[in-house]
Amino acid sequence: MKKILLFVIFNALIAHAFAQKTADKKWDVSNPTGQFNFKEFNFKTDEGTWMNLDVSPDGKTVVFDMLGDIYKLPISGGKAELLRGGYSV
Repeated sequence: MKKILLFVIFNALIAHAFAQKTADKKWDVSNPTGQFNFKEFNFKTDEGTWMNLDVSPDGKTVVFDMLGDIYKLPISGGKAELLRGGYSV
């Protein structure tokens, strides 16, 4: 039983030390480290899933999120306008 307890404690200490090392570094999504290759690309879409939306109190505008950006759109349809995000529509 003592061997199992020592094994668990030892592994917990190693995991904690490793977590501290990686937690000290700030992660930047636009500058990945390691063996990651990435490309930036633009695309257009006319549908989405797992979106949040709300209708304005006057019933004229819909506000929704897509891929981390927030847009508004006339309830009658048309082009979405970026309110908050990284790229414009």
